[in-house]
Amino acid sequence: MDSYLQKQQEAYDRGWTRSLSIGKEQHGNLQVDLRFLEEINIIAPGQSILEIGCGIGTITHILTQKGCCVTGTDISQQAISYARQKYPGIPFQVEAAEHLSFADQSLDIVISFDLFEHLKNVDVHLLEVRRVLREGGYYLLGTPNKYCSALFATLRSRNLNWKLAHPSLNSAAQLRRRLRHHGFNCRFIKMNTINDFILNKLSSLGPLPKLLKCIDTSRLPLYLQTNFYVVSRKC
Repeated sequence: MDSYLQKQQEAYDRGWTRSLSIGKEQHGNLQVDLRFLEEINIIAPGQSILEIGCGIGTITHILTQKGCCVTGTDISQQAISYARQKYPGIPFQVEAAEHLSFADQSLDIVISFDLFEHLKNVDVHLLEVRRVLREGGYYLLGTPNKYCSALFATLRSRNLNWKLAHPSLNSAAQLRRRLRHHGFNCRFIKMNTINDFILNKLSSLGPLPKLLKCIDTSRLPLYLQTNFYVVSRKC
């Protein structure tokens, strides 16, 4: 593991240690992520699936219960240690999203939520995802909209330090071009992302959460989506 990834691992280990010490297991919008997977109706029992950036393994566990052959990976040793204790019997591995240990064309589906934006070199990551997917395999991902995320993060922190943790935010057009460049067809699924998790996350922003509560984001144009949910297929 190179020095940058080593520093990234140490940072996420510290973050997970803090979160788990206060009982916080959920970092992403789990409810919407699961609803996206249900709505696209692609996952079926028996499929070979990799979840990258699995955290403490909740989605990996749920898909395993549905009869899929799922492995969860995360760069954080702390998260994976916790996942192994919480969900024994499920294969969890510590590894970076840019360096996958799986054989060529060995997987039906790769999944990642709230991972893409954290990667310094997403092109290397996409090369690896394409390599491990079988022909016609799917990469299912969720990642924040560059413009919405930058606005909200700046309002919350009142600085630009969020750029350190989110070096690879994309607009819809940028994300589509990047996926096509790496040999994926893609379609965007508009989801209503506003729920208690998001409202609590934005609770420090004055009246904004109350305003968002009245909005069904799935009805907004793609460029105004808070998060992009993408079905991309290896072609």
